[in-house]
Amino acid sequence: MHVGIFADIEGSFGIWRMRQCRMGTREWQYGRACLTEDVNSVIQGAYDGGADTITVKDTHEIGFNCLIDRLDPRARYRGGHFITPSFYGDIHDLDLILYVAIHAASGTEGAFFPHTHYGVFSEVRLNNKPVCEMDIYGAYLGEFGIPIGFVSGEDIAVQQALQALPWAESVIVDKRKEAYTSGEKSHHYLAEGRERLRQAAAESVRNASRMKPLVLPGPLHFEAVFRDAQLAKRYNTWSFKQSGSTVEWDAGNMIEGFEMLNKLTFFPRKIYPFRRPLAFCMRSYFRIKNTWFAPRPDPGEAVR
Repeated sequence: MHVGIFADIEGSFGIWRMRQCRMGTREWQYGRACLTEDVNSVIQGAYDGGADTITVKDTHEIGFNCLIDRLDPRARYRGGHFITPSFYGDIHDLDLILYVAIHAASGTEGAFFPHTHYGVFSEVRLNNKPVCEMDIYGAYLGEFGIPIGFVSGEDIAVQQALQALPWAESVIVDKRKEAYTSGEKSHHYLAEGRERLRQAAAESVRNASRMKPLVLPGPLHFEAVFRDAQLAKRYNTWSFKQSGSTVEWDAGNMIEGFEMLNKLTFFPRKIYPFRRPLAFCMRSYFRIKNTWFAPRPDPGEAVR
């Protein structure tokens, strides 16, 4: 069985403030270490559950958030965004995906760093219903026949994900500062939490046959609500239907709709013809930068 471990960062154990998720900061270096420990726990669990091959896909911002030299060497690593054969690269032989460190949807009150796909949105709706990333990414992957069978993150993020993926195993992660700045108590919580990651990942892989690809029947109607109308106008280079801060489009399926969402957020009309070499250059640049030229870590008040 080939298991894909997809990783965001906001829902990692050990992270409690936004700077720890912002690429390029010293606090992010600490956050990278937290994420890598979580991913390693899930890798171990996946192998315990019967995985033969594991590929780690880093999906936060441009990718390359995991500390590759600290990652379990049994797993293959793939960072950055792709154009073909999918946004995540070659995923045709994946049997199951375990999604680590997710966050809540844009507009979720009281959540830690909530956003959906990109930070410019105050809400994303699909067929008139607010959705989170697991709705969109799960349905995109589902059209390739690949189920998401595990999620970890703060409680509200997990609740949102399980509405779309009710069969998935899950682990809830505390986002309160005191969970990670309380000395021996925090060390115990981190160890216990990562053991829960291992156990839940193993259970998901053992029960992969009951995990279902999420497929949403079309047609699909998308609404991306930007934080303000000026921002919507700046991003809407494709002349999608726009009313104030809301940009709308229709698609026959999620693969088509997700491509249009990426046009809106990542690929303005002028650069769209150059998206393949651009994506390659971005992956190469951030692999080098984040591996060899990242700042020294600053854990702040976190336990060491």
